[in-house]
Amino acid sequence: MKYIIVFVTVAVISFGLFLANYLGAFKGVDISEATQGPFKTVYLEHVGPYHKVNKIIERVEKYMASQGAPCGRTFGEYMDDPQTVEEARLRSKVGCLVETVPANLPEDFKSGEIPQRKYVVAVFTGSPGIGPLKVYPRVNDYMIKQNLKQTGAIIEIYEIHSITEKNAMTTTYLFPVQ
Repeated sequence: MKYIIVFVTVAVISFGLFLANYLGAFKGVDISEATQGPFKTVYLEHVGPYHKVNKIIERVEKYMASQGAPCGRTFGEYMDDPQTVEEARLRSKVGCLVETVPANLPEDFKSGEIPQRKYVVAVFTGSPGIGPLKVYPRVNDYMIKQNLKQTGAIIEIYEIHSITEKNAMTTTYLFPVQ
């Protein structure tokens, strides 16, 4: 019985370490300040949990591909703080960063521009799913140390470099500051 408990414990710890490594929990976050933008966007608005935006991004990607302009980079602009706003009321815009906006967008699609401005920029090569746990606290610490104040919605830019390679995704987090 003792060996079974030890085996299960080792298996659970091993799986946890494997998962943490796979998601990028042990990777660093590069933080800097830079002026970025403007970015042209094609997007859909979403109200609800932020972790459910992936299917909406895929819908925009599919539309853009059908127009002969595949998305090289997708984005999420997250307007509300999940710690102060009820999950069902969280607002976001998600879609593609584009060079040119197609002429006739479907009815629920919108186009816009993320303005050029000063951002705290965080670059992370792990899973965006752990960004709120890994990246956001580090950026908050950086902003406190630099005496910066966030002045708008957080933008996450997702770039997939290769579907077949491990660690082939980069997420760039933009925190508008003054």
